[in-house]
This record gives sequence, structure tokens and C-alpha cells, in this order.
Amino acid sequence: MLRVQTRGRRRGAITVTAVLVGIAALGALAVATLRATRPLTPDQLAARETLLDLLKTTRMSSYHPDIDGFVRAATGAPSSAVLVASTPAVEGGDLIGTLTFAVTLPELADPPMFSFDQREVDPGPHCFRVTFTPYGKAGEWGTPEGVRPTGCPDDTTPMTPPPSDDPVVAVDARDAAWQVLEDLDPTGTPDPDDVARQVTARLTPPSDGRPLAEVTAVVDGTDVGVATGGPDDCVLVARVDGTVADVHVAPVQLQPGEAGCTAWTALAGLDAPH
Repeated sequence: MLRVQTRGRRRGAITVTAVLVGIAALGALAVATLRATRPLTPDQLAARETLLDLLKTTRMSSYHPDIDGFVRAATGAPSSAVLVASTPAVEGGDLIGTLTFAVTLPELADPPMFSFDQREVDPGPHCFRVTFTPYGKAGEWGTPEGVRPTGCPDDTTPMTPPPSDDPVVAVDARDAAWQVLEDLDPTGTPDPDDVARQVTARLTPPSDGRPLAEVTAVVDGTDVGVATGGPDDCVLVARVDGTVADVHVAPVQLQPGEAGCTAWTALAGLDAPH
């Protein structure tokens, strides 16, 4: 009898515990839903506009293959929207992660003497979570889509960006390409791999230990094109009809799917529109 009663009480305790856990979970979900759907205060709206201004900049709407690229872009931006947390995406697909920003509104240095608005301004910080794709904020550009208010973490110290291992263009890449192309036999047909090796040998390694961007070269008769870098930092130099010159192209032509930062782009002599 005692054994049967003990088991009965245990099953009842488990059932009550499960109900309490379920109620707590529903309560937390309700609070989260209310927080996400209730209208923003005027101060939160002002803080969100500050953040949207940052998200519309080129540095925050350019291509980055992972969320760390946007972390580095955000932490180097002059803005009162401060990056305080980063979360990579758990699953694959179009989304690469989320960033949490804290925005502190500036205080009015000299408020108007006669004002009918007697409310106190809440300077914040006001925090928002932003979902990112490799091309910037998820959702329509310039809109609040993908930007959600959230509670601020205990520590709102600006994040320290992770070190980058992306290849970097040498500071003297253009000078090195010019020197090699000017030293070539103007009537000869050089080997493109040898041209690339000569240019690379003249480059100064980056002081931060990052790898150098690859140098490529292409030869068409006596004409030679040299390129190094990527969409955001590209050096193009060409020797055409014996004359060495810098090649400048429109930024859009350097993006993936376009001409790109290649030696053929240098040799094509594409000019950016004025």
C-alpha cells in the first residue's frame, strides 16, 4: 500500500511541475510577443533612425561572406549606434547572423525655454537586433524591416572586432606594377606568370600579418595587364602599345558578376563614367 501511494504522489508531482513549466513558457512567449509588437516610443523611434542611417552606409550594405565582416564594418563606423553583440546564424541559407546595437540619444544642450512638450527624454541606451544577409540588413534597404527592438545586455561596451584574415592589397602595389611593366621589353611577349611573380616580389608585406592579395597578369601580344585586390580595393595597371598607365573603372564593374578586379579588366581599359 505504501509503495502504491508513493508512486501516485510522484506522478501527481510530475504532472503539476509540467503544467507550471508550460505556464511559465507561455508567459515568457507572451512577454516576448508583446515587446515585439507594442508601438515604439518617440525616443526608440529616434534611436532606430540613427541606426538606420548607419545601416544605409556603403560599409554596412556591401558584400561580406560572414557576420564578422559586418562586425568589423560596424565597429569602425563613426556613429552613436554602437555594436555590442554578434550572433552567427545557426543554420545555413540567406541569413548569416544578427548584430545587436545600442543607441544613446544625445542630450539637448540648450532646450527651448517655452515648450509644450514636457515629457522627459530617455537617452537610452536603446537596443536593436538586426538580421543580416551577405549583402547587408535583411529586408528592404533603408526600411526598419529586419530591425527589432530588444533588451540591452548588461554590458554595452562596444565590441572589439575579430582580426581579419582577408588578403590585403600592398601599399606599394601600384608602384611595383609600374616598375615591372616599364622594365619589360616593349616589343617582347612576356610570360604572365613571370610578370605576376616579379610584381609580387617587390611588394611590402602588411604590418598586421595579413596575407597579401594575389597578383595576376595577362598578356595579349605585347600588351600586358596586371591586377591585385578585390571589389573594395583594386589596383589595375596596364601596358598598351608600349605605354604604362593606371586603369580606373566604375566601382560597380568590380563587383561579383561584373568584370571584377582581374588582369583582363586592366587590359580592357574600361573607363569609369564621369
